[in-house]
Amino acid sequence: MSNKKIIIIDNSNLSYSGHDINGEVLRGTETSLILLAEHLAPKGYNIDFCTNINQNIIYKNVNYFNKNKINRNILYDLAIAVSDSNQFDLVRAKKKAIFSVSNQPFEKFLRKKQLFSFFKHKPNVITLCNYQYDKRSFMTSFFGKKMIPIAVDPKFLNLEIDLDYLPKKKVIYNIRSNRNLDWLLDIWCNKIFPYSKDSELYITPNIIEYNDDLKNNNIFLRNIKSRSEMIDEMKHYRALTYIGHKSDIFTLTCEEAVKMCMPIVTYGIGSVSDRVIHNKTGFIVKSDQEFANYTLKILNDDNFYLNLKKKMHTLRHENDWNSIADMWIMFFLK
Repeated sequence: MSNKKIIIIDNSNLSYSGHDINGEVLRGTETSLILLAEHLAPKGYNIDFCTNINQNIIYKNVNYFNKNKINRNILYDLAIAVSDSNQFDLVRAKKKAIFSVSNQPFEKFLRKKQLFSFFKHKPNVITLCNYQYDKRSFMTSFFGKKMIPIAVDPKFLNLEIDLDYLPKKKVIYNIRSNRNLDWLLDIWCNKIFPYSKDSELYITPNIIEYNDDLKNNNIFLRNIKSRSEMIDEMKHYRALTYIGHKSDIFTLTCEEAVKMCMPIVTYGIGSVSDRVIHNKTGFIVKSDQEFANYTLKILNDDNFYLNLKKKMHTLRHENDWNSIADMWIMFFLK
């Protein structure tokens, strides 16, 4: 066991603690940080977690409080800041790591006024996948970079998959921002829906202007729900249809779909190519017609879909959060 102290500083305006992991507000970054903290704590580490919360909460042995209340008399063994090296000005720590959630080209690095603090604090940069590791520039990772992945919430792995269940002819786009959604809608309206009139596409609300033309093409808005309700909802789609985007760093949504045995149809742009094994967990395409063909095959050919689902079930392994916590310990706390 260890008495070492770790602090995680989230520079967003979100007010949250581990209590909120199943709510509607938190995204992949916040969920991943909570799960990392919760898996470090049982190994004997004292974990402080700073968000925009206005109260002190201890949940699963993690101490949550507002970052403005950081005690500078404490010398932490490791400080983890989300994307912003300026946060290290708030804390004293022997080692420092940036939990990077972007590729951060040098121009953006300068625009966010991180250059001085970066060279002052000399943090290691933690990337989440091979795509991000390769894209992260030398100047924005001058003091070293390491690749430590994240993993899905254990709820996705503990879920029982009914291999004989045949969902209705529905596919989903559940990314929380407009990342080539217009491109997907064009393919759906012109190359998919005309050949499968009883099929439906469900998209995230509030990221495009919804209109009757979309509705007439069987494009509907999802209801944003709690995490548990979202998991139950995802059981009832046949595929995740997502073009991909150059800004994607880990695409946790795609990893969650794979663990639920929901195939992904994608161009593989950005980190999505790290999440999909062609013809095993989905399809990486090279043209709009190919995108449409694979989607139509999943929608219209029940046996094809069920066989693919069973194939995905045999590949349902995962770096769990316990092993990922051990990677952090090996790199920074040994």
